[in-house]
Amino acid sequence: MSERWSSIGSFESTRYRMDVLANPYGPVEEITDALSRNPDWHAAAPDLAELLRLRLAARAGVSSNWVVLANGVDELHMMIARWRSDHGPMVIFPPSDTDLERWIVQHASQTERVQRLRDFSLPVGPEFPRLPRGGTAVLLSPNDPTGTVMSVQETVRLSRQCSFVVIDERHAAYSSRTLAPLAREFENLILVQTFETAASLAAFPIAWAIAPPHLAHEIVRYGRPSGIARMSLVAGLAALGAQDEVQQTVRRVMVEKGRLFRQLRKLSMISPPYPSWANFLLARIERGTSAFFVPRLRERGIEVYEVTDPLLPNHLRISAISPSATNALKQALIDAALDL
Repeated sequence: MSERWSSIGSFESTRYRMDVLANPYGPVEEITDALSRNPDWHAAAPDLAELLRLRLAARAGVSSNWVVLANGVDELHMMIARWRSDHGPMVIFPPSDTDLERWIVQHASQTERVQRLRDFSLPVGPEFPRLPRGGTAVLLSPNDPTGTVMSVQETVRLSRQCSFVVIDERHAAYSSRTLAPLAREFENLILVQTFETAASLAAFPIAWAIAPPHLAHEIVRYGRPSGIARMSLVAGLAALGAQDEVQQTVRRVMVEKGRLFRQLRKLSMISPPYPSWANFLLARIERGTSAFFVPRLRERGIEVYEVTDPLLPNHLRISAISPSATNALKQALIDAALDL
């Protein structure tokens, strides 16, 4: 995502937002058209919600009573945390999304942190201590900021050690790997998905959980009394109908991520990025520090995400957005390194 901005003397430059997670191409035309000229505009919101649930269920191969809608992925995690607040700890696995961790801590009565291994895999094998009894594990796949995905084996082991497993797949559109088939197989697995990232619908947040009906029934009790926002329902239905167009933009992002990886691994001041199944890369500063480079990149019109997790010092998360952004980042890193 880039934007035009003017500096002193009205000189125009381009500012590149390589710290964002949403699809840089924004909502596709079909979604914006639906928001401006929706043929179902006069339908009651409950009718739109039921239609969206039916279509999401059909896509997942389940009945509609498996689907719980929410006004965004944050609200859905809040609903789950409140449901489980008196039934054991919420278990999180850093390094992960620190904003999600803070959100869960805010709404859960008890949380426990279980650190990932050096390769960012989960400590769930027989050689590791068992996880907290009665816990509800919450994980992203692909994970932010590491870009790693959960394996089937990890998921199965988690399901055996925890009361419930919540897998957040907000970035899964970029990986072509989903654990959705397991949600139909395991009675304690909850899958969280959203259009906020790949379809770039952060302005109209809509998310859903896929869970066995007895779990879905419990989660929905903690939803917002006013229900789901009408515009989010319209945007969600349009996103479902425009999946081919959305996937075209996703493929463009992934092509650029590959190019971004190749450009960064040529530089000496930053490590070759870790393998990633998301639309971003995680890399470590090798010469200097992230505190040195981040403000200098900003001065050159480039925003990257400085990872704040103490488990990842001097790491940057860099999103793929466009060829011009990749070129600008490479040159800015080279220029900034001259000041070392």
